Amino acid sequence: MPGLRDYLDRFRPAGAPGAGGTGVPADRPRELETELTTVLALLDGVHAECTSIVAKARRDAERMVAAARGEAAAVADDADRRARAARERAVREVLAAARTEAVGTVAHAEKQALRVRERARQRIPALASRAVGLVRGLGAEPSASAGGRPDLPGLVGWPP
Repeated sequence: MPGLRDYLDRFRPAGAPGAGGTGVPADRPRELETELTTVLALLDGVHAECTSIVAKARRDAERMVAAARGEAAAVADDADRRARAARERAVREVLAAARTEAVGTVAHAEKQALRVRERARQRIPALASRAVGLVRGLGAEPSASAGGRPDLPGLVGWPP
């Protein structure tokens, strides 16, 4: 409701002092308000449409984020599965290589053992003869180098 001041403002002179015309000045704030109210009323529908567009965009974004999270989880699960498979494959390869190396090592050790046995088989007669000779020579005279003790044949100064 217009105030008393607004009502009285209508009767003020409109022109400069001494001007010939008299009239009632226009109420510019009211005219602007009336003019803008109509335009702004037209924008209410646009504002409501903008609000619904923003709400739809938020829902769409939430769906996209949920889909992206699901896809990321699927990718991570696939990567975990692949990593486990790669680890298992690597373990199998390492074990196969270790078994192959173990077989080679055992074969090499068996060859060395065979050489040692062969060398022992060849040396046993000579060592047995030597031992018999040592035992027979125990009754011989003591030597000066052993401090009055007899030397074992081939081992000067033995026993100590």
